Amino acid sequence: MIRLAIIVAILAVGLIVGPEFMGRQGYVLVAAGNYTIETTVTVFLVGAVLFYLLLLFVEWLLGRIFGLSHRTRGWFIGRRRRKALNYTQSGMQALVAEDYATAEKMLLKGTKGNELALLNYLNAASAAQAQGNEEKRDDYLRQAQEQHPAASLAVGITQARLQYQQGQFDQALAGVRELEATYGHQPALLKLQKDVYLATGQWQALHGILDSLAGKNLIGADEKDALQQQCWLGRFDQAAHDEGSDGLIKVWQALPRKDKYNAELLLPLCDRLIGLKAHKEAQQLLLEGLDKKTDAGLLLCATRLQLSDYHPLLAALEKKARKESLPELHSALGRLYLKDGQDEQAEQQLQQAVAQKPDAQDYVLLAQLAEKRKDLTRANDYYKHSLALETA
Repeated sequence: MIRLAIIVAILAVGLIVGPEFMGRQGYVLVAAGNYTIETTVTVFLVGAVLFYLLLLFVEWLLGRIFGLSHRTRGWFIGRRRRKALNYTQSGMQALVAEDYATAEKMLLKGTKGNELALLNYLNAASAAQAQGNEEKRDDYLRQAQEQHPAASLAVGITQARLQYQQGQFDQALAGVRELEATYGHQPALLKLQKDVYLATGQWQALHGILDSLAGKNLIGADEKDALQQQCWLGRFDQAAHDEGSDGLIKVWQALPRKDKYNAELLLPLCDRLIGLKAHKEAQQLLLEGLDKKTDAGLLLCATRLQLSDYHPLLAALEKKARKESLPELHSALGRLYLKDGQDEQAEQQLQQAVAQKPDAQDYVLLAQLAEKRKDLTRANDYYKHSLALETA
């Protein structure tokens, strides 16, 4: 529009001033090296306008040519994108249908001309693994990383998850540790860490991310409590295996104050101490735990102790029995008195126990005591009670 206005203005000026210069056309000389051009002013002006019009035409022509090239290139690019999208859609449908060979083939074809080829490579890696080809899986992940360096987190999580699913737990563990060091506590990474740590028995590491998992609402309160319990039990087992009773005591000392005498933790701890023949250490912890709360499981565990001197334990339980008469407490006392060789006190305690809560094993012990003093009638009576409870 501006160019057309310029041409019209030039023509208007020519029409207005042209007649004034009729007969007084003037003289124009243009010299360039050995060449000279001589003409009148009027002819020069007309020539300049025509030259300008020629330039406009050339510009228009070039615009048409290059515009066609651009539209042609855009058409080819759009066509490649459409093909890539179709291949990708076919690949994803095959992946969902578990036709992994077709999925892998289509997804790879869909990487050409696809700005979102990262997703194709990641899903192609899953398809390759499903066919048992771990080498191809790793190759696709490598290509995804090379073509999309900024997607290291997505590629790393996918690789570790596939390794975990394939049972390559050591590789998956190394992967999630590296990702955590780089990216911190990302939600998807936290969920994967939980699975990998459970599979590899990394109880201390799992315990360390429980608050983050709960804080991001990735696990509920009940699951957190269950996992916390599992972590401590796992640490007990590792300590018992690696360091023996001293290691177990160290782990127990690391427990929060409120959990030290929690029967759900104290009972398996003492069970492992007894398994290591650390009976004195177990006795001390059991006495402290029972002093906090009378628990049937802890009482039963106490009857498994093998001690050279049962007096401290018996005295503590007798004192407790005077304050609260519980069948489990009387049963534990009866069994411990038997171990200490005090048959009369054992029988008294066992009789109190079965009077409050009949128990097959307590009746068997009473029968054995009756047999020991040749009271076969009473012994048979106790055995009958025991058999009735076992078959009930």
